[in-house]
Amino acid sequence: MTQEKVESDEAEHAAVFKENGTGEFKASEKTDEKPATPSGGDIFQTLGKAGPLLLLALLAAHVWHGFVGTVLYCPPEADSILLYKLTAQSGQWLVTAPGDMVQWPVFTWFLTLLAPLLTHLDLARNLLFPAAAALGALLALFAVYGLSRAAGFGAQAALATGLILLCSPVFALMPHFTGPETLGAALLLLSLACICRGLQKERDWLSLPAGFLLAALAGLCSGLFHALLPLLAGFLFLVWTGKMRRQRAPDAIAGFTLFLLCLTVWLGCLIYTNSTGYVRYLQQNLFLFPWPPQDSWWLPLAFAGAGLVPWIALVICVSWNRVLLSALSDLKTSRAERAGTAFVWISLLAGCVLSLVSPETESVALCLLCLAAILLGKALLRLSALGSRIFYGITALCLLFAGLALTASGFAFSLDALTHALSFTLAPEQRELLLSLKTAPIVGTICLVAALVLARFVKRGMPGGALLACALISVALTQSVTLLLAPALEAVPQAQLRRADDINPKQASPAPMAKPAEPPDSARIPEQPPAPEQDAGQGMQEAAPPEAVPKEDSPATSSPENQRQEQPSP
Repeated sequence: MTQEKVESDEAEHAAVFKENGTGEFKASEKTDEKPATPSGGDIFQTLGKAGPLLLLALLAAHVWHGFVGTVLYCPPEADSILLYKLTAQSGQWLVTAPGDMVQWPVFTWFLTLLAPLLTHLDLARNLLFPAAAALGALLALFAVYGLSRAAGFGAQAALATGLILLCSPVFALMPHFTGPETLGAALLLLSLACICRGLQKERDWLSLPAGFLLAALAGLCSGLFHALLPLLAGFLFLVWTGKMRRQRAPDAIAGFTLFLLCLTVWLGCLIYTNSTGYVRYLQQNLFLFPWPPQDSWWLPLAFAGAGLVPWIALVICVSWNRVLLSALSDLKTSRAERAGTAFVWISLLAGCVLSLVSPETESVALCLLCLAAILLGKALLRLSALGSRIFYGITALCLLFAGLALTASGFAFSLDALTHALSFTLAPEQRELLLSLKTAPIVGTICLVAALVLARFVKRGMPGGALLACALISVALTQSVTLLLAPALEAVPQAQLRRADDINPKQASPAPMAKPAEPPDSARIPEQPPAPEQDAGQGMQEAAPPEAVPKEDSPATSSPENQRQEQPSP
C-alpha cells in the first residue's frame, strides 16, 4: 500500500497545470515537465481565499496613525490641497485651475464628494486629506487585485501581487501621499480589468462600457496617458487574438461612444463657461505630443524600476531555461487559453511605449509599477527552491545595506567615511540635513533587524513566510519613516513640510483662467507719464522733439487715437 501511494503521489505531482481564460486549471497529458506548484505552500492556499481582507488589514496598519496624529505634507501635496481649497472658494468646479496652478479636475471632484461624507459621519475636517490618500491607495490595491483575477491568475498570485505592491518602496508611501497620482492609477487599472474581462466574452454589457467610462475618468484625473492606454491595450489585444470583429459588437460601440461622450460633455461645458484659457493651458502643458520626445523620456521607466526594488530582482531568479524552452508554445496558447496573461503583457508594453512621450512622470511610473507587479507576483510563485533562496537573500542584503547607510548617516565620522568609501561628495547643506535627522539610526536599526529576520526565513526554506515577513517589515519601516523621520524633517527648512492648517488660500478669489493674465508692473503702460525730476527734466525736454512731450492742455491729447495709446495693454 505504501509503494502504491508513493507512485500515485508522484503521478499526481507530475501533471502540468495550465490556466485557461476563466482562471480554472486543467491537467495536461504531458508528464515530462516540472509542475508549476506555487512556492507559497499551504499558507498561501489558506490566505489566498481571504486575499482582499488581508490586503485591507495591512493597508490599515500602514495608515492608522494618519487619522490620530499630525500629518505633514510635502510641496506637491500642498499644491493639490491648495488647489482644492481655491476651487472650493471660487466655485469653478469644471476648471479647477485658478491663478497659475493647473490640474485635471477629477481629483478635486473626488475630494468634494468625500468631504460631505466625513461631515455626515461626524468626523473632523482635517481627516479629509489623509482619508483621500488612504482611499486612493486602497482603490489602486484592489484594482491591481481585480486585474490579476480578470486576467485569469489564481487567488494566490493575486495575493502575491498585492503584497509585492505593499512592499515596494514607492507604493508603500502612496497611502500617505495626497495627490491625483494614486487615484489616476486606480481608475486606469479598474478600466483595464473591465476591458480585459469584457473582451474575453462574446457580449458583456456591464464590464466593457464600464471600462470605457473609467478610462475617460482616468484621463480627466491624470492625463491622456491614462485615457489612451486602455483603448490601445484593448485594440492590440484584439489584433493579437485575431478577434477584430469584437470591436464592432454593440457593447464595444456603446462603450466607446460613452468614452467620447464623457470627454465631449466636459469640453463642451468648458467652452460654454468661457474657460478656453484653461483648455489652452492644458494643451500647452499636459497634453501628450508624440514628437519630438522630451529629453527625460527615460524617467518614467527608471522611476518604475527603482520603485520595484528589490522585486525587480525576480527577473534574474527565474528559471530562464524552462521559460525559453516553453516560450513558443506559451505564445501560441496565449491567443486562446491564456488570453488574460497576454492582455497584461500587452498593457505593460503599450504603457512603456506611451511613457516615452508622456510629460507626467510620477503618475505614469506608478501605473507601470502596478502592471509589472502583476507579472512579478505570478513569477514569484513559480520560482524554484534555489531561485527563491537567491531572491530573498538579495532582499535581505538590500535591507542590510539600507540599515548600514541609515545608521551611518546619523554620525559625522561614519557619514564622512561612507561618502569616502562610495566615492561621492555631499554639499554642505546636504551633509547638514542628514546629520540633523537624529532618528535615522533608529530606522537603520529596524532595517538591520528586518534583514536578520528575513535571512532566518530564507535559511529555513519558507518562501511563503518570507513574503509575509516582507509585508510586515514594510509596515514597520513605513511607520518608522512617518512617525520618526517626518517630524524631524519638519524643522528642516529645505524639506518644506507643512501642515493642513497652514495651507490656506488668499482671501480674494483669483481670476479665472479664461481671462487674460495681467502683465507685470514693468510691462504696463502708465495712464499718465510720471512728472520729470527737476535736475534731469529740463535736459530731456530739450533733447526730445516737441511732439514727443505731451501737454496737459493740448487738444491733441484728447483725440481718440491718443486715448487708445494711453490705455494700458491687456
